Amino acid sequence: MSKQPSIYDPRKAEWDGISIDQWEPSKWKQWKAKENSASECVKSEREYLRIKHAVVQANTALSLDRVKIKLKLTSFKSIGLQGTFPCKPGDTGKDGSANRQYTISLGHVANDVGIKIAVNKARELDLLLVTKQFVWTLELMGKQAQKLPISEEKKPKKLIQELIEDYEREFWKTHERNRQGVRTWESHYIRHLKKLPSDVPLSLEALESALLKTKPNTSARFFLAWQLKKFCDFCGIDPGKTISSYATPKPHPSLRRIPSDEEIIQAFHNIGMPLSPYASKENITLPEQWQWAYGMLATYGLRPHELFAVDLEAFVTSTNSFHLLIINPSLTDGTKTGERNCGIPPLYPHWVELFDLKNVKSPFNEGTLSNRTAKIQIRFRNTDINFRPYDLRHAYAIRGHRLRVPIKTMADYMGHSVNEHTKTYQRWMSEDANLEIYKEVVIHRQGTSKEAMKERIRELEAENLALKAENETLKGILIKHQMGEFLR
Repeated sequence: MSKQPSIYDPRKAEWDGISIDQWEPSKWKQWKAKENSASECVKSEREYLRIKHAVVQANTALSLDRVKIKLKLTSFKSIGLQGTFPCKPGDTGKDGSANRQYTISLGHVANDVGIKIAVNKARELDLLLVTKQFVWTLELMGKQAQKLPISEEKKPKKLIQELIEDYEREFWKTHERNRQGVRTWESHYIRHLKKLPSDVPLSLEALESALLKTKPNTSARFFLAWQLKKFCDFCGIDPGKTISSYATPKPHPSLRRIPSDEEIIQAFHNIGMPLSPYASKENITLPEQWQWAYGMLATYGLRPHELFAVDLEAFVTSTNSFHLLIINPSLTDGTKTGERNCGIPPLYPHWVELFDLKNVKSPFNEGTLSNRTAKIQIRFRNTDINFRPYDLRHAYAIRGHRLRVPIKTMADYMGHSVNEHTKTYQRWMSEDANLEIYKEVVIHRQGTSKEAMKERIRELEAENLALKAENETLKGILIKHQMGEFLR
């Protein structure tokens, strides 16, 4: 089937292993192709070579006239100009130079007329450069004219607060308006944009004032710079080097201290202890309620907010002999809990009895889900427990590895993908945790093998002794037989 010449790109053509762009343009009449020479595609290929040759001739003539701007085929259909110009607003040259090389696409068609127009434009721009009268116009900037730098006089008319409202409307076009979506907007978007002054137009000064509210080499600075870039792109403006000059590398996550099983059991008693009499608000929840909440997090590796999505009726029923936990995602307005397709088991079933979990004492059922979850965080902090609620979830993940639960199964229990499990949770496994797993999985197995080998050696030694005794008996019988023959 022959190609349609209207959509055919001659730059992809080749003949006898030679690409068309490696062919000498001056020999365009000699170009051969696989198709019939009368084919429209072959004509398009030869026309492309002819125009390339015409561009070379035009550039040679410009060089003889000391015109530094040259013609360039920006595609097989159009011709542009290439040269060194003063930097566009917001750009910078190599090593801080005020000039840099640009290719200007003016939309000239790649034909003889287009070449003549482009040659005249090249001479015109070269004269402006020589006389230092060159300025970037909307025509020369092309698509970039739609993203003018903030430093120009034509700043956005809308105030930052209005731009943020537009930004939020755009956000909800691609996100579901549920708890997870609200949390994403609040933690990854508006949390950072709040650092901008709200009642002024967006400007370099506004961006700089927001960046100065964060410290260098912190996650706050990194994510603020990341979000400001996205915001400026949405607003259709170019912040230049303002954001990049304040940007900082992404900090490495701080090491988590994953509690051992013994520490988890000890903290179960600590979290139920009353606080000082002055912290009356925190003492409203009974110690048993805090301990029950803590025990559920520790035993089942729940996310803190999932505590309030547990199907308690199914949990305490007498038929639930394996103490499985079912999460109802509707209770948390559609969260990641929906990823679970199985009940969550206690990796240590005896903890269900140890922490008296079937005797439900659910804490603080009033207030928003975020407020109730925050109270758990505060309780951990105020009772001097040396780890956070989420660390109990990491301990649950590591416990699964120690018990040799398959990774896919653990990912299902925890309600995320295998990739998330290996990427996020295994990195918190400390040297001690890895050593414990090594002892339990490798050394224990090796020890078992050694015991089996020793037992086998004992069996072989006993068998060897029996064979020796049998051999001695046979020797005695043989000697008696030989003596009998001799006496005859």
